[in-house]
Amino acid sequence: MNIINYNGKFFPEGSAVFPLNRAVNYGDGLFEGLRIHNGEILFFEDHMSRLFRAMKALKMEVPDSLTSAFLHRQITELARANETGSNARIRIGVFRSGGGLYEPQTHASEYFIEIIPMEQGYEWNEATCKVSVFPDVQKNFSTVSFFKSMNALPYVMAAMFKSENNLGDCFLLNASGKIADAISSNVFWIENGRIFSPPVSDGGVDGVTRKNLIHILAENNFPFSERSITPYEMASADEVFLTNVGWGIKPVSQFGDRTYSTRVTRQIFQWLVNSLG
Repeated sequence: MNIINYNGKFFPEGSAVFPLNRAVNYGDGLFEGLRIHNGEILFFEDHMSRLFRAMKALKMEVPDSLTSAFLHRQITELARANETGSNARIRIGVFRSGGGLYEPQTHASEYFIEIIPMEQGYEWNEATCKVSVFPDVQKNFSTVSFFKSMNALPYVMAAMFKSENNLGDCFLLNASGKIADAISSNVFWIENGRIFSPPVSDGGVDGVTRKNLIHILAENNFPFSERSITPYEMASADEVFLTNVGWGIKPVSQFGDRTYSTRVTRQIFQWLVNSLG
C-alpha cells in the first residue's frame, strides 16, 4: 500500500485523514503533476513557480515554510518511504483550509503529496492516437486558467467522451472555436517546416513540458511560433503531437479523416530525451 503525505505527516493510502473540506465542497484548490524520470524530478523549479503563482491567483496564503526546497525534501522522503525507484508520477494538491460557504473563512492552505511508481522513463510510443473534438464544455482564458484546478470537470467530461468514442485523446475548444489544449496535455503541430502551439491566452494550461520544449526547439534552431488554430485548420497540419510531463510527447496519428506523419515528431522527442541527461 502506498503512503501519502498530508501536511507533512505520512499516512497509508486510503486512511480517513481528509476531513470534509473546501477542495471537496467547491474545488477550492489546485494540483501539480510532476515526474520522476530516471531518478530526477523533471523541471522541478518550473512546477514550483506555477504552483506558487496559482496559489497567489487563488488568494491563498503561502506560509514561509512552504518553499521549493521544503517540498523537494518532502517528495524525496515520500519516494524513499514508498520505495518508488527511479520513475514515478507525483501529485501535489493544495487546497484552502477552513469552512465557509462560497466565501472562505480563512486563506490558509493545506497540502498533500502522493507518488505512483512507474516502470520506466520516457519512451517513444508508436501506438495509434486518434483525436477528436470534445464539443460540450469550453475552455476560456482567465486569471485561473493557466494552472490545474481541482475543479477539473472539463477534462473529466472530455476523458469520458474519449472513452465512449474509442479515442486516444480530445481537443478542448474555447468560445471562439479555437483549440485550447487536450485532456491532460498541450497541443503542438508542424506545418511547412515550422512548429506551432496555441497561445496560453486561448484558454489552455500553461504547461511546464510545453515551456521547456519551446526552449529545446530554440536550441535546435527549429522555427517555433504561437498561433491560434481551429479544428478545420488543424486538418491541414503535417504532424500533430501532445506534451505532458507524465509521458513527454505523444504523437497524434489521426484527426477526423486526416492521417499524420510522425517523422519530425520523433526527432523532437529525441531532443527532449537528450536534454534530460
